[in-house]
Amino acid sequence: MTVNAEPERAWITAAEAARELNVARATLYAYVSRGLVTSRAQAGTRKRLYAAGDIARLRSAREPDARSADARAALAFGMPVLDSAITQIVDGRFYYRGRDALSLAEVASVETVAGLLWGDGEAAVPIRLPGYRPAAHTPATLSGAIEALAVAERADPAAHARTPAAIDAVSGRILAILVGTWCGAPLRTETPIDLALAHAWAVPAARDPIRRALICCADHELNASAFAVRVAASTGASPYAALIAGLAALSGPRHGGQTPKTLAMLLEAMRRGDGRDLVADRLRQGDHPSGFGHQLYPDGDPRACAVLTALADCPDPVLQIAEAGAAVLGLKPNLDFGLAAIAATFGLSADQAIGLFAIGRSIGWLSHVREQYRTDTVIRPRARYTGPDPRPAHNARGRA
Repeated sequence: MTVNAEPERAWITAAEAARELNVARATLYAYVSRGLVTSRAQAGTRKRLYAAGDIARLRSAREPDARSADARAALAFGMPVLDSAITQIVDGRFYYRGRDALSLAEVASVETVAGLLWGDGEAAVPIRLPGYRPAAHTPATLSGAIEALAVAERADPAAHARTPAAIDAVSGRILAILVGTWCGAPLRTETPIDLALAHAWAVPAARDPIRRALICCADHELNASAFAVRVAASTGASPYAALIAGLAALSGPRHGGQTPKTLAMLLEAMRRGDGRDLVADRLRQGDHPSGFGHQLYPDGDPRACAVLTALADCPDPVLQIAEAGAAVLGLKPNLDFGLAAIAATFGLSADQAIGLFAIGRSIGWLSHVREQYRTDTVIRPRARYTGPDPRPAHNARGRA
């Protein structure tokens, strides 16, 4: 069966759609999650059908004469640019190697999720972190973490080893460095990550929200920081260097930088004692409140929901902002809001809030490093040149 041969057929199966596009089913599902392909339930089964017209359009976009447009769409929140078996986002939920991430956030340890993502998905063997003692002068910030990783890379003889055992060991050391940096204190061997952070930050009641947040942050497909990590890894850079690239991307105000911005808004609402009034003021000033909406989750970011449900003592002004955002903007809180709400509830700083993001996401980054190493290819897109064309002037000089 081909789409062109049967244009009257509106819906096709997953197998047919994947065959038409010459992609894996995981890539097809990613197209659906990004709104590029419409799917619907198949009556009487748990399977889904896919719009034949959407499949035909995507196949056409992949033809050689449309490669430039295809690349632009891919790099602007469009179709996938890499195959990956790590995280799938579909139908308003997300899955780590086929396991429901929200279910994992309910009961799993951070170390178990790391074992799942760093493995092949068949078994989730919890990782065991080594001990780590941060340097006395290292700040508990993104820049401090970058500095700590750069120093550790120079001292680690296995930094550029590529055996599975070496990469496992290096990954454990990297994660321990990040946890120890944000703890600002020595990290004992095999201490659970959520416990170490809750103890170091003197917020024992925050341990479960911290655990949930770290798991929800662990990976989110091919976001900007994960792509930066994969580009660095594709060049043969060490896991340390690849993680530095990820931290640098995360620091941007349009990525992880949204978390401290959202926290500042929540703290202002707490000072006022009224979140609804703050949202109205922001809108009157032409300032869109941060922490709301996500392009992949039109019905609401499930990661924020998973975190917020764990905050039994969340301040009323914070909840008021969430309600006002939904009522006025028609948007629900996203992950940045969830992380900021943890910080606002337990009195954590902006650096600690983004630290949760960085530590959690580093687990997924290290999985992307592994996957990229296995492809053994360099990520090197082409640019569509838009500057002045030197050829006419050059040719004219040649004729003179």
